Amino acid sequence: MSQVERLLGFVRPYRFRLVIAVCLMVVVGASEGITALLIKPIFDVLLDPNAQTSKIALIQDQAKPYFPYTIYLQDVLPHWVHNLWDVVAFVIIGVALIKGISEFLATYFINYTGHSVVRDLRNLLYSKLIAQSISFFHRHPTGRLMSAITSDTERIQYAVSQTAADTLKQTFTLLALLGFLFYNDWRLALISMVLIPLVVFPSAKLGRYIRASSRSSQDKMADLNNVLQETFTGIRIVKAFAMEAFEVEKFKATTRRLLRVSLRWVRAQAVSSPLMEVLGAITIAGLLYYERRLILNHLQTTGGFIGFLYALLRSYEPVKRLTGVSNAYAQALGASEQVFEYLDSQPEMVDKHGAPRLPPFQREIVFDQVEFDYEDGVPLLRDINLRIGKGEVVALVGSSGAGKTTLASLIPRFFDVNQGRITIDGHDLRDVKLESLRSQIGIVTQETILFNDTVYNNICYGSRWPTEAQVREAARVALAEEFILEMPQGYQTMIGERGQRLSGGQRQRIAIARALLKNPPILILDEATSELDTESELLVQRALANLMAGRTVVVIAHRLSTVRRAERIVVIDRGTISEIGTHEDLVSRGGIYQRLHELQFVDAQP
Repeated sequence: MSQVERLLGFVRPYRFRLVIAVCLMVVVGASEGITALLIKPIFDVLLDPNAQTSKIALIQDQAKPYFPYTIYLQDVLPHWVHNLWDVVAFVIIGVALIKGISEFLATYFINYTGHSVVRDLRNLLYSKLIAQSISFFHRHPTGRLMSAITSDTERIQYAVSQTAADTLKQTFTLLALLGFLFYNDWRLALISMVLIPLVVFPSAKLGRYIRASSRSSQDKMADLNNVLQETFTGIRIVKAFAMEAFEVEKFKATTRRLLRVSLRWVRAQAVSSPLMEVLGAITIAGLLYYERRLILNHLQTTGGFIGFLYALLRSYEPVKRLTGVSNAYAQALGASEQVFEYLDSQPEMVDKHGAPRLPPFQREIVFDQVEFDYEDGVPLLRDINLRIGKGEVVALVGSSGAGKTTLASLIPRFFDVNQGRITIDGHDLRDVKLESLRSQIGIVTQETILFNDTVYNNICYGSRWPTEAQVREAARVALAEEFILEMPQGYQTMIGERGQRLSGGQRQRIAIARALLKNPPILILDEATSELDTESELLVQRALANLMAGRTVVVIAHRLSTVRRAERIVVIDRGTISEIGTHEDLVSRGGIYQRLHELQFVDAQP
């Protein structure tokens, strides 16, 4: 019930429209009851040859003892309405018109509410996910997160919109028809209702089974999305290794698992309709036998029986539809479990209550006895003590897995240290607002992340309302304007997903222009030139030199040639700082740096 209550909480802002929809659906249900009421006079009067002379006046005369203030219909109806046929015809058309308009408006309002609720739910879920820490995305596959925002909420949307509309319509229709059945013959109505529990109880059990199967189906759909995401983003590797057939088979295996799980709830859902058909047939057969005796003994008219039978058959349809509705709600609840699980996830990186903003960077960054690990008991960084002064260029080098990127990632507080602290101008990073910290840090990484947007908007990303002149100046300093102006639409050229229409060097220069426009006092360069050819690397190095001017820079590089000009080189080995010095000092010290230098020098020989 907590899930239902939480879903209803999203409905509250739209309750006015929902109340109107409920009232309109009451009209729709009442229209069904009026239609059933019309059947008896049609068969007993209009279709009876002996009753063809029955006029409106005759009906009024018969009704006057019971309704003494009855208005003569001929006084209020048009002159061309002569008999009961005309009255019934007008009533049928009027009821149908009122029902149609009410159903249209009610369905619209309910679907408006349902789609709005899911829009709000998606927005909240996306906001919640994007606020999570980097480690959250390490633990949860991208495909599963995408599935929660798309397919999981899609099932919730179906339940809250189309299914909700059907629920209200069928519920009020059933109530109106049941009212007619008991009005017509309450004993027979009670007998007919005996079989309903035989449908309701199995349906409840099926609903629980469908809910569990639906959750499993959504998990398999998330796996499918994950396969798609990995394959499409890594399509170059797939084709380079001729692994298309392997990926197809992996995809087929995933779809087979999805099919097996989906068919479970399909079987459970499909059994409810035949169950209703069989029970309905048994009921109708019994009624025909019973009513035949009543008609022969003149205890029931033909019109009364046909009206009762019509209402009974029409009432079984809402019961059958409501059974399907319960299955749809079971699927929605199963899908909502994952959605609410993500909504309940708490970000690891949060501001302390009343945390102040970090003042503009003035003096130094200090690592004080810092220790960090991704998993408990598996330390990655240990006893890190390091001071980085303002305007200083510090390079982090070491073998792969030594902890260089992790150490740099602690500065923008992508992760919190397990022990010790990191301060900027004496302010512990955990005690200041996260946004104020990251606004003073620029990052250029090995894997340049650009968005499927224009060149102009990619350069502006992360900067607040820059002018066009500022954007162009950043591009010029980053040595990017020349190739930008050669593009078909210049700065307004779309660069494709992840900037795939650009070369590696062009992407890096766009990223450098983005960092220049942000103009941060602290800069982190993580293998910014490792994947470039010689010519591109030369251009990017010149652009980086422009970017680094006057800033505090932390450089991470495997290529030692890129860190020669660093004022200090910090050598990381197995999570600890083993050496600190200039290139000239370290290359002759006989330590790890000298060994790395010699290995790269040997590798560079023909």
